[in-house]
Amino acid sequence: MIAVAHNPYYELEYDRTKNRVYFRINNYWKSPEVVPAYFSDWNKVIDIAQPGFTLLADLRNMITHPTSVKEMHHKVANRLAESRISYVAEVSPTDRIAVLQVSGVFKVIGLGSIKVADIVLGENILDQLSNSKL
Repeated sequence: MIAVAHNPYYELEYDRTKNRVYFRINNYWKSPEVVPAYFSDWNKVIDIAQPGFTLLADLRNMITHPTSVKEMHHKVANRLAESRISYVAEVSPTDRIAVLQVSGVFKVIGLGSIKVADIVLGENILDQLSNSKL
């Protein structure tokens, strides 16, 4: 596992064996200033991932973002849309407004996301989808 970012706000890792990116939101982001390396961290992980990579997003702890932070997520989603991502599995936020924000962001990618109840289920579904492409 390659750790790209571990800070109080998010974690971003890449598993070369599974060609999978792992993303977890940890806390409330009051503004873009609390996560200054967010976009560059995503660029790093996308650059090391192989074409056809999958993304497992753990968004359970996400709280409704201000507009400025939502715009950052859209910028990352646009970058993901340009990459060669194949599948996204998402453990949805418990915050209802955040759920709507996430849905809008993942639509930008053009894939939507597979909503799962927990990380283990997301991992299993992405493994099956990845293996079916072989």
